[in-house]
Amino acid sequence: MAVNDFMHPRNRYRQKPNFRQLVKLYPELNEVASVDISGKVKLDYRNKHAVHLLSKCLLLRDFGLKLELPPNKLVPTLPLRLNYIHWLEDIGAVARWEERKDPVRGIDIGCGASCIYPLLAVVQSNKRWHMVAIEKATDSVESAKANVIRNKLQSYINVKAQKQEGNTILLDVMQQDFPNERFDFCMCNPPFFDSSGKAMQPQDRTGRRREPSNASTGSIEELCTEGGEVTFISQIIDESVQLKDRISVYTTMIGHKKSFDTIQRVLNNASIHNTAGSRFCQGNTTRWAVAWSFDDKVSLSLVPNEQMANCKNVSPGKKKPTGKPFSHRLFELSEVESIKSVQERIVTKLRSIDIDVRTVIASNQAKEMMLELTARENTWSHQRRKRRAGITGTSPQKAEVTIMSSKNGNGTTECQEYNNDRKRPRLEGEKDEECSLTSDRTDDPYIRVALQILQKDDGYHVALQFLAGRAGKDAVNQIL
Repeated sequence: MAVNDFMHPRNRYRQKPNFRQLVKLYPELNEVASVDISGKVKLDYRNKHAVHLLSKCLLLRDFGLKLELPPNKLVPTLPLRLNYIHWLEDIGAVARWEERKDPVRGIDIGCGASCIYPLLAVVQSNKRWHMVAIEKATDSVESAKANVIRNKLQSYINVKAQKQEGNTILLDVMQQDFPNERFDFCMCNPPFFDSSGKAMQPQDRTGRRREPSNASTGSIEELCTEGGEVTFISQIIDESVQLKDRISVYTTMIGHKKSFDTIQRVLNNASIHNTAGSRFCQGNTTRWAVAWSFDDKVSLSLVPNEQMANCKNVSPGKKKPTGKPFSHRLFELSEVESIKSVQERIVTKLRSIDIDVRTVIASNQAKEMMLELTARENTWSHQRRKRRAGITGTSPQKAEVTIMSSKNGNGTTECQEYNNDRKRPRLEGEKDEECSLTSDRTDDPYIRVALQILQKDDGYHVALQFLAGRAGKDAVNQIL
């Protein structure tokens, strides 16, 4: 089944290229194009030369990029690469990269001969992103540098050769080439297959798997590594534990569905819980991705993904839901003009009860918006009582809270809250002491929530997902 409908909402290749128009623009495609009995122009994706020519023509037409590749190197297919770039843009929206004046800095691990990800990242961001492209294969390094020079992007892309004798992926580069620098993200399209395996083909468990619809391209070092992608990505995770927030967000693509669960376990075993996952769908191919961060200013749980957008709420590679958000249809389509109007109404209402609102993702085309809500205290309970008090001119009674401390059996001090309406007897030997609970509560919000607005066929829906806060998950359904 083709999965183009599940591509990233901003991916321009959700609609297949018009090959008839493309052949007119680039006559060289005539040698690999054919016309069926209905007069439709087609390309044979099993032909390596056809895939190579198509990628070159689309890069030139859609991005103004000129690309040359040595024989037998990996030919980049653009829908997948663009899905990854758009996902990084979504991460950047959560991390507020675009709010800064200085450039966004990224590292591409294993840029290959094409250097496709750094080229797309720079052009797609209107040269806001600056990239370091690292590569071990000597011939690929030279080809990547040539592609950067060919497109006059030397000021934005730095191609670095990794040491042939080196055993690290990021550590040597970060400690020796960039010892005092920080990066916003790293990305990686790792070798998917184990070099000790029997074949570089997906496992056919049923015997009914169809032949791949695309030609296989790439050299052995681009496709295979000892231990496969799980070993490779696990090493990146191990090195990230040492580098910490010198790279704000670590990301990688994953080629096999079963590997996603394994990588999640590796992250959990390393006590890394600030993570996000996604699934990249294009043509007949699906890939997975994972991101993790040690940066306490970046909450990756806010990053939207394809599963949430389609209301499946299932992590990539998992069969069980990750925790269903509270969801509700707020308006019918006829009741409001646009998703922007829905956003404005929600924001006005929330701010009227002192809830901070930050727009994370706003895209009218995708018919989706993501907001981050932060409340320092419960301002929405007993609204009817507060309105009635406003009409009568009286102040609603507010329960006073006393913070009291008591000695535990082990000699430590335990701080607890007590509502003054409920009398609590003083324990024997209990002393009033300075308690730190009040100061702790200043920094810890009452609740922080991700709010997603979706336009569907039957109206505008909102979904709330708990992120953090002392109120806990049960407070989420009180807000709406």
